[in-house]
Amino acid sequence: MRMRSAVRAVAIVVGFVALGAALSAQPDPRRMSGIPLPDPQLPAGTITVRVIRGQVSNNVPDHPVELREGDTVVTVRTDAEGRATFLTLNPGSTVTAATDLDGVRIESQPFPVPGRGGIRLLLVGSTGDAAGADVVAQPGQVSFGAESRIAVELGEESVTVFYFLDVVNSTAGPVQPDTPISITMPPGAQATSALPESSAGTRVDGQTVTLDGPFAPGMTPLRVAYVLPYSGDVAPITQPLPVDLEALLIIVEKWGSMDVASDQIARRADMSPEGTGDVTYIFGAGPRVPARAPIVFEITGLPHHSQLPATLTLALALAILGAGVWGSAAPATSETTGDRRRRLEARRDKLFADLVRIERQQRGGKIGATKYGSRRAELVAALERVYRELDDELAPVVLSSPSPMGEQSVAGQSGTAG
Repeated sequence: MRMRSAVRAVAIVVGFVALGAALSAQPDPRRMSGIPLPDPQLPAGTITVRVIRGQVSNNVPDHPVELREGDTVVTVRTDAEGRATFLTLNPGSTVTAATDLDGVRIESQPFPVPGRGGIRLLLVGSTGDAAGADVVAQPGQVSFGAESRIAVELGEESVTVFYFLDVVNSTAGPVQPDTPISITMPPGAQATSALPESSAGTRVDGQTVTLDGPFAPGMTPLRVAYVLPYSGDVAPITQPLPVDLEALLIIVEKWGSMDVASDQIARRADMSPEGTGDVTYIFGAGPRVPARAPIVFEITGLPHHSQLPATLTLALALAILGAGVWGSAAPATSETTGDRRRRLEARRDKLFADLVRIERQQRGGKIGATKYGSRRAELVAALERVYRELDDELAPVVLSSPSPMGEQSVAGQSGTAG
């Protein structure tokens, strides 16, 4: 999907800027763990993954590193400098690098294979005296990193919401929070699922997504999505998070007059990232969001179908019911009239069934808007003609009977004659 490609492209740009700033300040290498760094000097499609313990001088040689593309996993062992090199990859495909070091799983952010140049990665483990030593997770806290983001893609009378969250452990060893990372999706959310790029420990139970610890130093990916139906031109979203979000970033696929509104957005821009064609995306950024303080925003200006067709359908159904009751109460004046009415009623029922059918087809996305509008107009016009003819057939019927005056007059004449 275009949205997923654009979001991943933006993730690499954000990661590149963050990593460049980190290198200039010479910070703890653990903050760079798992962040893809584009390198135009590498051959096209090449990915190098360097594995270290704690410091850049502490390489981990002859150690297996995995590169996962969907269900395909390629394993390469590191060289004397701690680097595993992967070649002949498919440009544009999304991959994730990972390794198990000292009993802890270390994973990179998911990223697309570049068509030109390559990618360099660091996977940073905790300091240890020997590979394979047992490392006991300590109680501690994690947060959602600054590269975390919420992305929204437009669907048919719905939006698909993606949470690309980076669980960051900034300590030297694995930590175990007091409670698992647990997120319950907003009211109305449907089809909640974990994306393939998410950590293997991600669990989905109904509308709740859970990721248990312990969390290795660096970043652990948590990737989920859900579908949120809407009926008007606004889709409100309120999402509490269990841990701090270091920075708010919302990316929305824009169509027409769509926009994003939130008191938490400090900066907003419309952009068309390279490689996404003519599609425009709204980028909204804001400051840190504390744990359990909800993220609240609205997608406005959404394209939507009018509720008038459903209202008319209901009105037609009630009219049919009323006409049926009225018709059954009035006796036919002749055999010919009765036959004609039965033919009109059968025609009416067929037209109404056709109308219901195209309404279902349109809601299920099986018929285009143009064809739907044209066919629906034909059916409604035909129904109106049938109702007019039925009204003509249902003329009032007057039942005649002798009046009391007439009875007296006849009786009087009879008496006079007698």
